[in-house]
Amino acid sequence: MIETRQRKEFLLDFMEELEEKAIKTGSYQVPFLEKMISFMDRPDDPEILIPPYKDTAKNIAVNAYSYDDENQVLDLYVADYNFEQNEEDLLTINMTAVTEIANRVKRFVTNAKSLLQTIDHSLEAYDLAKVIDEEMENINEINIFVVTNLYYSSNKPVEMTIPGIETVNVQVWDIDRVQQLITSEQAVETDYIDFERDYGETFEMMFVPDPSSGVKEFDCYVGYISAELLAKAYDEWGQKLVERNVRSFLQARGGTNKGIRDTLNDPFQRKMFVAYNNGISTVARTGEFEPVKDGVNQYKIKGLSGWQIVNGGQTTASIHKAYKDGISLKDVYVQAKLTILQVNEFVSKDQHLLEDEMISRISQYANTQNKINKSDLLANTRFMSDLEKFSRNIWIPAKDGRRPESKWYFERARGQYMVDINRRKRGKEQTDFKKQYPKDKVLTKVDLAKYFMSWEGYPHVSSKGGEEAFKKFMDLNKTFWSGSTQDKITLSVYQKLIARAIINQRVKEIVDEMKLRGYKANVIYYTVAMLHHLYSEQIDLVGVWEEQALSDKWDDIVRTIADKTLFYLKESAGERNVTQWAKQEACWIQYKETCSQELKNLI
Repeated sequence: MIETRQRKEFLLDFMEELEEKAIKTGSYQVPFLEKMISFMDRPDDPEILIPPYKDTAKNIAVNAYSYDDENQVLDLYVADYNFEQNEEDLLTINMTAVTEIANRVKRFVTNAKSLLQTIDHSLEAYDLAKVIDEEMENINEINIFVVTNLYYSSNKPVEMTIPGIETVNVQVWDIDRVQQLITSEQAVETDYIDFERDYGETFEMMFVPDPSSGVKEFDCYVGYISAELLAKAYDEWGQKLVERNVRSFLQARGGTNKGIRDTLNDPFQRKMFVAYNNGISTVARTGEFEPVKDGVNQYKIKGLSGWQIVNGGQTTASIHKAYKDGISLKDVYVQAKLTILQVNEFVSKDQHLLEDEMISRISQYANTQNKINKSDLLANTRFMSDLEKFSRNIWIPAKDGRRPESKWYFERARGQYMVDINRRKRGKEQTDFKKQYPKDKVLTKVDLAKYFMSWEGYPHVSSKGGEEAFKKFMDLNKTFWSGSTQDKITLSVYQKLIARAIINQRVKEIVDEMKLRGYKANVIYYTVAMLHHLYSEQIDLVGVWEEQALSDKWDDIVRTIADKTLFYLKESAGERNVTQWAKQEACWIQYKETCSQELKNLI
């Protein structure tokens, strides 16, 4: 009953936000896709096709894509937006329907060569067809994302093959998945896992002595766990075991996971697994430990409360995949480290925040296989925490002598705003909260980074996506969070960060109004960068904060720059993919050199 009510409330809030954006943009699909993609945590921000490609006769559809040429991975997105979805009925979608939607994307891939002859060359869909046609022999992995506002009723994996492609993954992102992701990032389950009772098996570990005196932050144990026990625990608890992991694992994909799968498939290699694999790092709040024998620093781990795999989630899920495929895990062991967090619930600082900080450090230093998202690892730095505090305390300047009514809301963790809303009673409490923190004033950490980077003259970095922008943003602002002599965030620093966001958002509004065909994100980043490059001395960021707007005297100039930007990106790319070209610094340098003179005297 409680779960159903929470689903209804979450869906209502989600749809209300889309409704507001759809009214402004005239489209539901694009804001829906943008919102869902913000939760997916992909290495590259996808290029959303405007208009989306759809061929009803051939049953082909695709809404967005990104191509990682370094790893030869192609991500394809298709949106399934049902206008009949509502918080009372909670409409669902079954596996058959999901498979058919994914097949629409597959048909784009298999028909790419012929589509090159029929798609308008000025459309982004043509670029996608060209990438597939030219890179087909090099692409070794395709991820198809079915993005729907329905509830996926079966949650079973969709199997799909594409001729010539080694790995094809179909991933369903429904409303339930987003809600679970947000919930998991805000609060972690504290369920107790009884290994002995539930799985008929325990594991033993050595306690690592701590010679230091004073208050302890943790107890540490090292040892190994049988792969079969790990697979059984993951089979029952699933994503709850890796909610605090800084990465999300979807399927056995990529070099590391394929290596794990291949090792487990080979009878001889399987026994060498513990030598080949780096193992897992785990944390828990409490546990039941039984000494193996007196005088020996060894314990049997019978059960754990709040057990989380913070490094090695991909190893765990790959082992589980082998287990489900019937591969024998007999005599396969995984090295493991267990940290029992000693966080006093009565300390003044938030208990979960302290745990997050410790887990973030463990994740960062334990990881040696795949890259970690900086935006997740650095979410708990003082810099991020200070920005969050400013956003909760600083009122937006009011006009005409009225008292301030609202503030900007900085999301240090994904979904934080929605969680804050749902903590309040529906009705007056939620209405008052939304009035104080309007939905159009919510800023995520990666959006803040992209806004900063585009204004500061790094549109090519913003074009690479939120993760790359965030890394560069943190590097440029490391005096606020890195090192022993950290600078304090001042009110002026905060105001100017928000001002950059206001400018970017205004440029986006103008570009949307212009209805330019293609490469919207790149056009926005490059337009903002050129505006700063040419006219920064005439735009006072603190003044933008005070007015909460970029003066409308800049509107026509922004339109001219945006129009020129789109023309430049297409012409200068030549035979190259425009999106990939926009990610290169050479593209920005050339743009400044060739177009600055023409655009600098527009006032």
